[in-house]
Parts: sequence; structure tokens; C-alpha cells
Amino acid sequence: MTTGPWCGPQVQVTVGRHGHGGREAVIVRVAGEIDDETSGQVRAAYAEAFAAGRPTVVVDLTGVTLLASFGIADLLLARRSATSTGTELRLVVGENPRVLRPLHLTGVADVLGLCRDLDEALTGEPGSRAG
Repeated sequence: MTTGPWCGPQVQVTVGRHGHGGREAVIVRVAGEIDDETSGQVRAAYAEAFAAGRPTVVVDLTGVTLLASFGIADLLLARRSATSTGTELRLVVGENPRVLRPLHLTGVADVLGLCRDLDEALTGEPGSRAG
């Protein structure tokens, strides 16, 4: 399942699968601004990822240049979907201050699984958890 990229005025989203260590994960890569105009595209990608029925969904936010309140709300909805489907949700944020700052300021970073890179997200090893 590879879909995209969907191109809105300010966001690019791709969804694909990746196998690692016998486990298959769905990876959602988001680049650009996540705001009121683009969050619908991002939400649709999350829904597609969870519908794939894989044990792990990884959302790569390292290319995000703006994470507005709509994007944060979408991440919380994704967390709810993960919980209800028994899927593990992991966010790759790297050292991106445009993502880390709003997540920490709102307290959302504490409830989401933040990772520094894709390898950490795929293996689930907390050796270098983002903070």
C-alpha cells in the first residue's frame, strides 16, 4: 500500500509499508505545514495507516515546518485510534523544534511516543528517545 503524495497548498503526505525484524509497520511521512487547511489530508493518511491493520504506525514529522493546533489535535486523534485498534503509534520528530516546541508547550509530548529517528521508531528501542 503506497499512496500519495497528496499535495495541498502547504503539505505533502506519503503512506507506505516497511518491514523490520519480522514486524511490518506503516509509515506516514508528513512534510510542510499542518494547519486548518491541510489537517484533513493528514487525518486521511492516519486513517489509511490504521486501516492497514499493521502492529505499528510510524508518523515521520521531521519535515514539518509548522505544527498548528489542528495538527496537534490530529495527533491526539491518531493516539485514540491506535489505542482502540491495538496499534502502536510512534512519532519521529528528530530535533525538529517546529514540532517539539508545540508538543512540549501543550503537554502532548508526554502522551505520545516520540522518537529521534526512523530506526528507533521501527525497532521500538528507547535508546535515544526524543525529548
